[in-house]
Amino acid sequence: MPTYAYKAKQGPGRTVNGQLQAESRTAAVAAIDALGFSPVWVREATPDTRQSSRGSRLGAMRRISYRDVTVFSRQLAGLTRAGVPILKALSTVVDQTENARFRRVVEAIAASIRDGAMLSDALAGYPELFSELYVSMVRSGESGGVLDRILVRLADAREKEEDVRRKVQAALAYPALVLTVGAATVFILFSFFLPRVVALFENYRDLPLPTRILMGMSAFFSANWHWIVIAVLLVGAVFNRLAAMEKGRTFFDGIKLRVPVVRRFVQQSEIARFARTLALLTQSGIPIERALTLSAGTLNNAVLRDEILHIRDETVHQGVRLSGGLRRTQHFPSFVSNMAAVGEESGRLDEALEEVAVYYEKEVDQLGRMATSLLEPVLILVVGLVVGFIVAAMLLPIFEIGAVR
Repeated sequence: MPTYAYKAKQGPGRTVNGQLQAESRTAAVAAIDALGFSPVWVREATPDTRQSSRGSRLGAMRRISYRDVTVFSRQLAGLTRAGVPILKALSTVVDQTENARFRRVVEAIAASIRDGAMLSDALAGYPELFSELYVSMVRSGESGGVLDRILVRLADAREKEEDVRRKVQAALAYPALVLTVGAATVFILFSFFLPRVVALFENYRDLPLPTRILMGMSAFFSANWHWIVIAVLLVGAVFNRLAAMEKGRTFFDGIKLRVPVVRRFVQQSEIARFARTLALLTQSGIPIERALTLSAGTLNNAVLRDEILHIRDETVHQGVRLSGGLRRTQHFPSFVSNMAAVGEESGRLDEALEEVAVYYEKEVDQLGRMATSLLEPVLILVVGLVVGFIVAAMLLPIFEIGAVR
């Protein structure tokens, strides 16, 4: 697919330059328009100018959500299953799409197909929205003449993936909110309010131990609050930088698999995603080597991803069966390998993997509910203890003064 360089206007006063891949110049113009830009000129890039300049494109794609693509997949699946031609189906989807930026993307995809491109090639021009797995599935559906069924499977898989993602986010949202608000409240109290209050006790001797601890902590926070803020920001920046690096990501992901409760949560959600993706790919007739590569790419945990890639290498080069490779891993339970073995023996590997995905999705749901129900009283108790300590430390000197009188 050729690469086209372009210059375009973004609004009345800003000009952007970039490059993109498209089937033709017409498709490139349509793709640029889909990004919300007005093309000034578009020409095929030379080898010397073929560089990565996708900042503006990525910024535009970030405004298109995962849900937008899922709804597109469901709409297109329903229309193609009803026998509607692909161009007519895309035109209908354009009319039903609410996101203006994504509407322009769908229009650009339709323009590429009108110029003679396959749907998979048109989708491949937007890797930020349509993953390699998505494009490979569509391409297999086109080659096998079962595009409607493939699109239905993709839509179902994306909706189930989104459902699991929502459950994980819901389980983590409440504890994260309580911890963040609690930490911010304690920091503000110790840094700005308590120093003024504990100053009333500076002239008193033989203060109770809780009061002395409170005075020391408030004095420290009051004198160093700006350094604490800087330190927290630096730690966060270093953490993000390390997490962006391959070795750092592998290190942190390995830690996640060692913490008891977090380990179960991460392991089960990742296994559910892997099993559902691999089932989807094997149903579509994609070779096992390619299917394992694409399935590994969907995993967020680098340690589990490396294990799947190792299984792929064993399967291809050493002739090991999938169940045997899973049995040798450290983080995949025996239930997964046993189900894979049953599927291989019966010739229904996709159905066995589908059962694994359903089982672990239910486990993630139950674990999320249990964690939320347990964390709520624990967090309330922690907050109550902190507030109780502050109140007790403030009142004890007053009680002692009253007792002396």
